[in-house]
Amino acid sequence: MAKGNNIHPIIFFIAAALLLSAGSIMNDFPIFIFFGFTPLFALTDRTGDVSNVWEKMEWVFLSLVVYFLAIHLFDFSFIVSSFIYGILFTLPFIGFIWVRQVLGKYIGNFTIILFWLAIEFALLKLRPSQSIFLADTLRFRSEWMVWNTHTGYLGASAWILLGNFVAYQAFLSENRFQWYWILLLVIIIAAPLIYSFMLNSEPVTRKDLMNLYRDKLIVKDVMYLARGEFIVRTSAWISALILLITLIKSQTSKR
Repeated sequence: MAKGNNIHPIIFFIAAALLLSAGSIMNDFPIFIFFGFTPLFALTDRTGDVSNVWEKMEWVFLSLVVYFLAIHLFDFSFIVSSFIYGILFTLPFIGFIWVRQVLGKYIGNFTIILFWLAIEFALLKLRPSQSIFLADTLRFRSEWMVWNTHTGYLGASAWILLGNFVAYQAFLSENRFQWYWILLLVIIIAAPLIYSFMLNSEPVTRKDLMNLYRDKLIVKDVMYLARGEFIVRTSAWISALILLITLIKSQTSKR
């Protein structure tokens, strides 16, 4: 279980809500978004048997509702959509718990990232114009994401989630504190930034994303036109494979 196992879940909820809100509201410096999901990884890691799954997931859900409300600057006319998004993106955390219970504890929390990106890909295919993506948190700092011509616009979603995952490993996981996780966290956040400022090209924007997946207009970046959003697309296929294996294992174990 996670470090600080005696900490009440509400502490993780408050930390996640504050960090995610700060990351969403501080458009000019959304650095906190790289740490806002860390308490949610810890909450999920603290979920043991089936009896306490929903207790912990309630806090994850509420944290995500606050996050989606913060994106709209706490305009409560968006409360219904925030609840819907909260439910939708709680599923990756529930899915991870189910997979871990069936396939064993060696299944890492990294699975949450794959499931989250798979849901973003589903939203991209079903309702691209109306959907909210984690990458949108960085939309006002496009100069941070010039590298996304290699990954697609939603590569920024993977970047944010990966940073949170490493921060979780560094500060809240069950493992003994290791400095290399701190070093890796600095590299994961700083390396794409440095690489972006070294490039002379333009980043893939949400407008490019919409052009490619909704309007089918000409996309200015040939590389992006060829690759599309392969990060989330690949995550969707891997997630489907993981869930299929888990389903088969759960059914065969009942016999």
